[in-house]
Amino acid sequence: MYFVIQVISGKESSIIDILNRKLSKDLFFECFFPQRMRMKKFNGGWKKVIERYFPGYIFIDTDNPKRLYSELRTIGEFTKLLGKQENENFLPLSEEESRIIDSLMGKETNRITDISYIDINENDEVQVIEGPLLGFEGKIKKINLHKRTATILLDMCGREVETILGIEFIEKRKTCQ
Repeated sequence: MYFVIQVISGKESSIIDILNRKLSKDLFFECFFPQRMRMKKFNGGWKKVIERYFPGYIFIDTDNPKRLYSELRTIGEFTKLLGKQENENFLPLSEEESRIIDSLMGKETNRITDISYIDINENDEVQVIEGPLLGFEGKIKKINLHKRTATILLDMCGREVETILGIEFIEKRKTCQ
């Protein structure tokens, strides 16, 4: 089960190193912060860059959240484990949220979401040709061709979160007359 840990933004990588050193090895299966690949324009040219999805948040896969919380409290960099309930239990991400995390940012890609390739048909409808956005077309809220990004809406931790993913535009087909 994935749980979300809030940490100091920009310190995700160093805190994961600390967690890997200080937490019991049998306590968790994986600890990561999701990232995305996208294109950015620098000095007139496009370059691939990697950015964090959710700055200030780390995901950890454990089946023992109470013990995890107990050990996390001994680490100074720890801020909080999200989803605390009245009965002192923590809420994991739902099965659907976990499936989305694994689909968009899988282990096989080191939790980095690659760029998706899109096309816009003659009716100005976005079609995902290939990439992680394939199957998420209904969640696309906005396409920004100038910045080469797609904004999608994801349900995370009980609220709707806008997430920006990198895209490459194939080419808009002309309408035949």
